[in-house]
Amino acid sequence: MPLEPGDKVLVYIDEKRRFVIVLEEDGILGTDKGYIKHSDIIGRDIGEAVYTSRGFKAYLLKPTISDYLHVFKRATQVIYPKDSSLMIYLSGIGPGSRVVEAGVGTGFLTLSLANIVGDNGRVYGYDIKKQNLEIARRNLELAGLGSRVELYHADIRSGVHQRNVDAVFLDMPDPWNALEAVYKALKPSAPILVYVPTINQVEKTVLAMRRTNCFIAVKAMETLVREYIVNEEATRPKTLMIGHTGYIIFGRKVIDPTCAYQ
Repeated sequence: MPLEPGDKVLVYIDEKRRFVIVLEEDGILGTDKGYIKHSDIIGRDIGEAVYTSRGFKAYLLKPTISDYLHVFKRATQVIYPKDSSLMIYLSGIGPGSRVVEAGVGTGFLTLSLANIVGDNGRVYGYDIKKQNLEIARRNLELAGLGSRVELYHADIRSGVHQRNVDAVFLDMPDPWNALEAVYKALKPSAPILVYVPTINQVEKTVLAMRRTNCFIAVKAMETLVREYIVNEEATRPKTLMIGHTGYIIFGRKVIDPTCAYQ
């Protein structure tokens, strides 16, 4: 179907120049490769190309979740897709799931969670900084997924409003101090996924989870992704890569008479 005013479109010039815009009759997209009038896009189909005022080709694509991450305003360090994708896979959540996230930040993980749980699911996001929540809310609205998320200006260490949720995701400096609140929020058998940047935090969190006797299958891991430059007879790994970003900790809630939170 031809693109209309109000539609969202990814204008792709190259890997460093990708722009998600909402089409307006008199809108203009300005780039260092020249400008594009929205009126030159309206009426065209997804997959077609237009040209900037300087003659550079720009393709019109349907934005994916990963595309929004390139244009989100950032308030904090973010959880990269290589980590969030593994966390979501390990969590087992899907359409209709109810999940809690603490440490919303810019909303990178929040966006992926909202995409997974669908219209019948819910993401409950907690952050102690109001400014972070305001930025995350705007980012989620840009992606069209704000209606699936409830944001709370609150400290999860003081408790969680929700009960019997399908998973809890933590991105905070001292997750070991939130374990009791997490335990009370989770369904039996449901997982906790923790993201931390340092080994010191991994050790404190994992040992705290084991000492409580409230979580089993506790383990820590990290992901590394290396992209390749592919040319005829000259294919090799990229010189630069996103190596270490953070550590992922996993565990599952159990009902045990020795659990510290019973």
